[in-house]
Amino acid sequence: MDILSQPLVPEPARRYWALGDAQVAFDSIIKDARAGRLTSKDANNIAFQFPFLALEDAARRTGFARLQEATQDDQFIKTVLLVIGDDVGMLSLLQRRAAQYWMRLVYDATGQTSHTVSPTLAASLRGTELHGYTCEDVRLPVRALHIGVPPDVVGLELPDSDGAKWTATDLLIVEESGPRLWRLCLEALTGEGRSAHVVTMHLPPGMPLEKAVAQHEAKAAPGLDWRPLWTWAIGAVLSLTPPASRA
Repeated sequence: MDILSQPLVPEPARRYWALGDAQVAFDSIIKDARAGRLTSKDANNIAFQFPFLALEDAARRTGFARLQEATQDDQFIKTVLLVIGDDVGMLSLLQRRAAQYWMRLVYDATGQTSHTVSPTLAASLRGTELHGYTCEDVRLPVRALHIGVPPDVVGLELPDSDGAKWTATDLLIVEESGPRLWRLCLEALTGEGRSAHVVTMHLPPGMPLEKAVAQHEAKAAPGLDWRPLWTWAIGAVLSLTPPASRA
């Protein structure tokens, strides 16, 4: 999975970050660019990494507990505003990447657990029956779980907002509590290579799984059907950690 195998923030950005707070690091980049020690392109690329370094610090301070706690951290917000300036498009990009990066941080901090589903089971999980299960019945074995999705066996295709279809190859699921929810990062093959997207489903206590999936489905953008993804993911987790009553 690309978001798990790619290097974290490059060392040049870490060296600037170590100079002090975000403002000190940012001012140092500007100084070096004006002195010709950095090209404008390199300076921009380094500065773009600062929010992710701020997110690392915030995630550690909050114990990797919740994405919202990390992204509402004062230092993270200050760094984002410093880097983006008036570029609203960059804000949207940073928000998407921050969610993915935080999930990677949780995965690294909690044991890097990965699971491969057998081809036979993978093919059958699309027909997982959710009726009779409640949200309490589905539990990750760890805080963050990577699951490989065999694309040639599963054929889990999901449309994007432009009508193109993504073929899922990997899932990363992170569980949060208070309130309990799953964040699921789907990585897929597209016509332009590999892409990733994060979706969230709340798991209220006592709620039937069917209803939780239906509530998520109702909030999705028109034309986006995430039910096959959630059904497959829930089936994979249930196969790993079945409820005690059904084990």
